[in-house]
Amino acid sequence: MVLIEPKLLTDKHLILIRNIALIIVFINVIYAQEKNQLEIINANYTYFDQSKYPDIRRLVGDVSFMHEGAIMSCDSAWHYFKENRFEAYSNIYINKGDSIHLHAEKLNYNGFNQKALLQRNIVLKDREMQLKTEELHYFLKTNIASYYSGAIITDKENVLKSRIGEYFSSSKTLVFKTDVTLENPEYLIECDTLNYNTESEIAFFHGPTTITSDSNFIFCEDGWYNTLTDKSEFSSNAYLWSDNQKLSGDILFYDRKNGYGKALNNISIEDTANKYTIYGNKAEYFEKLDSSIITLEPLLVADFDNDTLFLHSDTIIANLDSLKYQQIKSFTGTKFYSKNLQGKCQELYYYLRDSTIQMYYKPILWSDNYQLTSEHVILEIKNNSVDKMNLLHNAFIISEDSLDLYNQIKGRNMMGFFERNELHKINVIGNGQAVYVVKDEKDKISGINTVSCSQMNIYVDEKEIHRISFKKQPNSTIYPIEELPQKWKRLEGFKERYSERIFNKEEIWY
Repeated sequence: MVLIEPKLLTDKHLILIRNIALIIVFINVIYAQEKNQLEIINANYTYFDQSKYPDIRRLVGDVSFMHEGAIMSCDSAWHYFKENRFEAYSNIYINKGDSIHLHAEKLNYNGFNQKALLQRNIVLKDREMQLKTEELHYFLKTNIASYYSGAIITDKENVLKSRIGEYFSSSKTLVFKTDVTLENPEYLIECDTLNYNTESEIAFFHGPTTITSDSNFIFCEDGWYNTLTDKSEFSSNAYLWSDNQKLSGDILFYDRKNGYGKALNNISIEDTANKYTIYGNKAEYFEKLDSSIITLEPLLVADFDNDTLFLHSDTIIANLDSLKYQQIKSFTGTKFYSKNLQGKCQELYYYLRDSTIQMYYKPILWSDNYQLTSEHVILEIKNNSVDKMNLLHNAFIISEDSLDLYNQIKGRNMMGFFERNELHKINVIGNGQAVYVVKDEKDKISGINTVSCSQMNIYVDEKEIHRISFKKQPNSTIYPIEELPQKWKRLEGFKERYSERIFNKEEIWY
């Protein structure tokens, strides 16, 4: 072996090295081309006319080629052997591996880049998946098929359609774009872009997407759906319509088989029939019970006549079974505000069917300048406004008249009546007692009236006690202010709680 030192290299040496390199490259190209050449397996008849069709073979009858592990057959073909390509016609069949089976009526195949252009009556089968279209680009080297003029894809239960699509055989993934629909016996998905895996049977969708079924309607701009498990997740402006209810949130999860749903962050449940909306940051839905549990800062907003109720608690449960009952339950630390009525309790039940609100565990209400308490409170709603109020067991009403003077009414039970959202009449039933300020025509205090009577009706005008009527003989005494006995200044059970009053909707959170 002779070594040439760099300093001894001449132009002749350089030319020689370059020529050797070119020869090596040429040999490699030739070898690669030969390795990549189409191989004719069979043809019943072969026609070759160098003068008329140079470098072209005409193959007829049971024609088949082999190339890079793929077998391609047809009724007839033109073989451009120098260009390493062929055009095939009628009964086109391509088989690659164990799973890919492709049928068409026309094929143009390039052996160098392994690209097949198929046309007319195309059917691609890969195990249980079948694709039908009229024009298909198939790259045998990468096992990627694409179409641009519409296709129908079917598997065991689903029918998918789109205008544009790609199929990645290696990963069993389909990508669909433009006018995409996925039909299932139980639902219909319509979207702009959808990725679908035929093995996992999970669909990922992007852009405006709708899912329609007999029970609900879903919209989102991002999400996925597992067609095997019927589990799904939706995000980006996601919402679900069911009957008269709309559920929305940053993320919606839905298990169709088990009838379970979950929503996270910025959620809302809107009931258009009953005119209320529940907000929060976490909600769980149980379809069989038609029940939702809202936690993490829940808020109920209900529309009343010329007023709006804002209610907050630790937990809100909405039971909306139309066959049994429809109610909203509020647990632990319930507070609510409206212009004409405010309140607190530990538990509150809003029965939608008969339009009643029931309060338990130290309930308290404020209406105008009145404070109302009992062990159990029932509010009756009529025409979207408070119509009646029942104070059951140890009912007590107070109103501050002036400094250190309180109008007080107590009894076993009371019933209050509202007009235009204002308290105008109170019926005291059992063990009634009342202490109230009496004023003259000039609105000056003339004395304090004390009354004991088992049943009495108290009438309110312009937010003050106007008169009292008695069902039985009362025991009544009017005292000058300075002579009012101590026992009448504060009736037994008196507890002033105006400092707890809720003056705006923001205070329900404190």
